Amino acid sequence: MRRWLSGVVAIIVACVVGCTSIDVKTDFDQTIDFSRFKTFAFTGITDLNQGGVLDNSLVRHRLETMIGRELQQKGLTQASLDQNPDLLVHYWVGVKHKQQVQSTGPAVGAYSWRGGYAWGAGYGGVTTYEYKEGTLITDLVEPTKKGLVWRATMVADLEDSAKENVALTEKALKKAFENYPPSKTK
Repeated sequence: MRRWLSGVVAIIVACVVGCTSIDVKTDFDQTIDFSRFKTFAFTGITDLNQGGVLDNSLVRHRLETMIGRELQQKGLTQASLDQNPDLLVHYWVGVKHKQQVQSTGPAVGAYSWRGGYAWGAGYGGVTTYEYKEGTLITDLVEPTKKGLVWRATMVADLEDSAKENVALTEKALKKAFENYPPSKTK
């Protein structure tokens, strides 16, 4: 019975870890007319945790490609900084090592001991697992006013492979840019 309970707990933990959800939040300056923005340029990347993400040019290239694709699908054109773009794009990346602790709860049931059977209860124990949480913040800045006009913050538990994390990032960016350009609220 105890083995069965441990197996069930392991399956539940695997499902919780494997079913990654993405927390996406956007905010914007409601006084801005986003329809006047036609061009954008990347200004750089900042490592939120100084964890070495910036040392990977593949990550930078992938992120700029994905963010650029989302903006281009919204009708904007990528420009260089010397072409005086309407928007500057700056993004922030961070990875935190985290640990989840879960109680496996009380163990209740029948068990065998010295040839006899008994019914009892006991403490099941604690299960811990480590994971990485990734954060991507994308800022759109109006260069003439040097002010932030739109921000998306995306947080998710990272997977083990780069391929899975690229797919996770694409999904997060699509969700973030889903309602871009934002409409003014009345």
